[in-house]
Amino acid sequence: MGSQFNNLIQSKSIASINPQQILDAGSPVFFDVMTSADIASINRLIQAYSRIHTPTYGQPIPLSGKITAGDGNGAIYTPETTEIARIVSIKVTNGGGAPMTANLTIGGQIVEQISIDPTNPTFSLTARDLMIDKNLPIGITATSGSPADLTTSVISILVVQ
Repeated sequence: MGSQFNNLIQSKSIASINPQQILDAGSPVFFDVMTSADIASINRLIQAYSRIHTPTYGQPIPLSGKITAGDGNGAIYTPETTEIARIVSIKVTNGGGAPMTANLTIGGQIVEQISIDPTNPTFSLTARDLMIDKNLPIGITATSGSPADLTTSVISILVVQ
């Protein structure tokens, strides 16, 4: 006696089957002695299905990278309502002649305290696993020196959520 599950997927390919079709066969599917011969084929199907359809949370979305820049204090980049962005790199430049310190923030919380000397006017931060969303924008606040001399650029890419 063939299982209802095998009848359901008989004419389907791995790429065309969807979760609702599996549920339509009767959820959950319980195995017994009569269907044990089908367990190996069902296991192969489940593994193949998961390789194609499993979400890859946190993976970059192609062609969504961008560079956002801002001058002075405040938010540098705030993603849209449904977006989550991974920060790839941050560059802060002191355009004035005096030393400067600043706080790099995400959602108002300090992520990095930086010092930028005029002899080496650029601070770069790369390869940290920072993520932001609409409620947690990335920003900067000068704690000494003139905020008008501060320029910040952020390289980001949207990720699957």
